[in-house]
Order: sequence, then structure tokens, then C-alpha cells
Amino acid sequence: MNTKKINAFTLSEMLVVLVVSSILISMAFVVVSMVQKQVYLIQKNLSKKQQLHFFEATLLRDFNTHRVFFIKEKNSLLLKNTKDSIRYGFFDDFVIRKTDTIKISFKNKKLFLEGAIVTDGEIDAIELPLLNSYADAQLFLQKTKDATFYLNK
Repeated sequence: MNTKKINAFTLSEMLVVLVVSSILISMAFVVVSMVQKQVYLIQKNLSKKQQLHFFEATLLRDFNTHRVFFIKEKNSLLLKNTKDSIRYGFFDDFVIRKTDTIKISFKNKKLFLEGAIVTDGEIDAIELPLLNSYADAQLFLQKTKDATFYLNK
């Protein structure tokens, strides 16, 4: 009798394939998990940078269109002009501007008037050192003054 051998995999070959494929799949899950963590961190940093940019642009615009006063008791900036007034409230982890809450925290503010450091009253410049989460950056904003400011004094 003539028996023909069927070409097939043995049980041990199939087990080796299963072990190798399970190792590759587990490595793929680890890599996907690491990529997801990196994407989350990138999104978080981008969100912080956007908050900081929004705060800086808004405060600079308000600084140059209003008279600026710092109220030490309330830890807030009061910006006044002939049309309206805006209040910036500084808290530990955030700043409130009208109805906006901006998640930025500062170490300690320095307030300036005509180049001298002041603690209360009218100011024309402010230095805001950011906490470590912003890589120890700092904001420095000052009013742009034209010649009429000095002539009216």
C-alpha cells in the first residue's frame, strides 16, 4: 500500500509560533501605551502654552488700553478707562479675568511704576515669574507710553 504523507505543521511548531506571536503582540501593546502617554503629555504642554499665550496677549492688550492699579488687599489688578473696568484676580493656581479662569500660577509678582518697584496703587509694568511647570519662564509686561503721557504730568 502506498501511503502519502500530508504536509502539515507539528504541534511543537504551532506552539512556537503561538509563543512568538504572543510576545510580539504584548510588545506592540507596550509601545502603543508609551505612545499614548507621550501624546497626552504633548497635549498637556500645548494646552499650558495656549493658556499662557492667551493670558499674555489679553493682559498686554488690557494694559495698553487702561490705567492699571494694583490692590494689595485683594491681590488683584484693576484696569480702568473711560468705557469700562476690568479686574484680574490672582489666586494660588489660577487667575480670574471677568468671567475667564486662566490656569496659571505665579511665584511672586513685582510691580513697577516709572521703573521703581511699588507694592500698591498705580503701576505701569508687571513682572510675573511662572512656576516650575512652565520651565521657570517669566512674563514682563509694560505699558507703551507716548509723549502725551509725559507732557500731561
